[in-house]
Amino acid sequence: MSTVLITVSPEASRQMRPPRAFHPRGFKVGNALGRPFMRELQRRVLLDALGLLTAPPRPGEIVEREYPEG
Repeated sequence: MSTVLITVSPEASRQMRPPRAFHPRGFKVGNALGRPFMRELQRRVLLDALGLLTAPPRPGEIVEREYPEG
């Protein structure tokens, strides 16, 4: 089964070497998909993370993305 980790702590996640990892920059613990009630932002973050499932695994690499409204 393919997996994607959404992390707000990229340094710790890099050490664990998950097959695929996604870091929305500036997001805090407890809000890995964005702040409460920001449904469109949360949906975008989730879709961006799920998009990594089509790529080959890259253990230790973290894909990062900025979300201005995050």
